[in-house]
Amino acid sequence: VEKLYTCTFMGERSHDAGGPYRESWSQYAQELESPHLPLLLRTPNGRHATGQNRDRWVLHPGSRSVVHQDMFVFLGKLMGIAVRTRQYMALNIAPLIWDLLVGERVSPDALAGVDQMLRQSMHKIRHIEDEGIGEDMFAYVVMETYTTLSTDDRAVELVPGGAQRDVTFQDRSEYADLVENYRLHEFDVQIVSLRRGLATVLPVQQLCLFTGEELETMVCGRPYIDIDLLESCTEYSSCSADDEHVKFFWEVMREFSHEERSAFLRFTWGRSRLPLNAAGFPQRMKILNFNKNPADQYFPVAHTCFFQCELPQYSTIDIMRAKLRYAIFNCQAIDGDDTGVGMQAAAMGWED
Repeated sequence: VEKLYTCTFMGERSHDAGGPYRESWSQYAQELESPHLPLLLRTPNGRHATGQNRDRWVLHPGSRSVVHQDMFVFLGKLMGIAVRTRQYMALNIAPLIWDLLVGERVSPDALAGVDQMLRQSMHKIRHIEDEGIGEDMFAYVVMETYTTLSTDDRAVELVPGGAQRDVTFQDRSEYADLVENYRLHEFDVQIVSLRRGLATVLPVQQLCLFTGEELETMVCGRPYIDIDLLESCTEYSSCSADDEHVKFFWEVMREFSHEERSAFLRFTWGRSRLPLNAAGFPQRMKILNFNKNPADQYFPVAHTCFFQCELPQYSTIDIMRAKLRYAIFNCQAIDGDDTGVGMQAAAMGWED
């Protein structure tokens, strides 16, 4: 099943033959990785600008209400659908979360991938004698109680009455163990809900056969846009790969950053990640001739439902680059369908 529903963008002139549906999945990922939904948080490494995975997200450990858990279940269903239909979700979730989802045993070393500062702090506390600090000086240097901050910056007691219990030189290793153990398990409630959602679509008991990285690829595809793969899955209408402006196009695509390549894919296809291989393409990209003149005054035109791009015969590569870049970042609305359905959608307001 390629489409599970028909998507209508109210106020936009769009008729869903696939493009608006794929665009809706792109918007899911965009909203999930934003302050607008309470399900994901930027990793502490990202917030502190240190360590790995600064652009990644983790589950929100404070989102524990019944409504929040229902939302995580629904997100799990979406992930399962992404696996079944290969309609990848462009989510940048930290490797630790994927490992937990497949049931891998994670060690405290995995914490460095989301919160390097915490891991370093616990190492220093365990080995504080290496800094020349003994039992007599410990209380003056380490003024900690048996509490820690969660990923969402809540103060959490590690033991009953932990806020009133000071960490001593003798029990410093126990304290560090408790902190790391809490941070490794603070997502447990959310993981259970995600797996419940996944279980409605996938045989969740078999997730243990995969690594976290493999599950991430099945749900999200690969973030890198392989231009060689895209070019091999492209056909041409009223133009050819040997035309000068087509050569300009592929040269610019290879120059583009990952963000620009992803934006082009969303502009032309409504999705921001490619299938994993040529066999996974449900349709090939088609570059069409654009007949209006003078070509340098026009922008490319995309038909996202059919993965088509009308490409003007620009006279220079610089014009090709500038026109493409403007179009992919400023023309994201699917607003060019002149069908009755498209006109009806354009006339709709939120009150409808």
